[in-house]
Amino acid sequence: MRRPLERNFGKYLDDSALLRIALGPDLDEPCDMKYIKIRYLAMTLLTMLLTACGDTGQQGPSLHATKYRVAEPGACVEDTVTGLMWEVKTASGGLHDWRNTYSWWNPNEAVNELDYRGTPDGGTCSGSACDTWEFVRAVNAAGHCGFSDWRMPSRDELMSINDFSKADDPPTANLEYFPYMQADEYWTGFDYGTQYQSAWAWNFFYGH
Repeated sequence: MRRPLERNFGKYLDDSALLRIALGPDLDEPCDMKYIKIRYLAMTLLTMLLTACGDTGQQGPSLHATKYRVAEPGACVEDTVTGLMWEVKTASGGLHDWRNTYSWWNPNEAVNELDYRGTPDGGTCSGSACDTWEFVRAVNAAGHCGFSDWRMPSRDELMSINDFSKADDPPTANLEYFPYMQADEYWTGFDYGTQYQSAWAWNFFYGH
């Protein structure tokens, strides 16, 4: 996603690279996010988990104020433009607490290649081991909001909830629906294929 901006999204994976997570339920087929990408770029000059790809909606400067629907109060929000269902963080402790941090970890990644598995259980959290892999497993085991197919989002999917009009007042997201979103970096589900020991992240302070 965002080919011209890719160089800005690399995040080295080391013991200090402990990011918060936004999650979304898995899909049978990958979403075609090209329209969303083009659309957001046009509007500006444009995680938590997901459920499906949907039709596009009305364009306009108030899109981020109108496109969300509360699916389960305090737990899940649906983006009615993309059809994606997002986890909502809480301040009540446990698995979904906004203060939890996680190291990036995928035990299925190749070994001895540029792809990198990351660091298991390197964050500070409660409710699961503190890495992205085990967090997703725990959320699915709990059946959060009635779903058991939650996954880490892509960069384009995180971009779809990024509100560039808030660049001077971060975090760059709608706090009415994501009240504990931080002006900070959030992991995606993808490692950085041409850079050893790194993975992609989205920064809701800078909005990229």
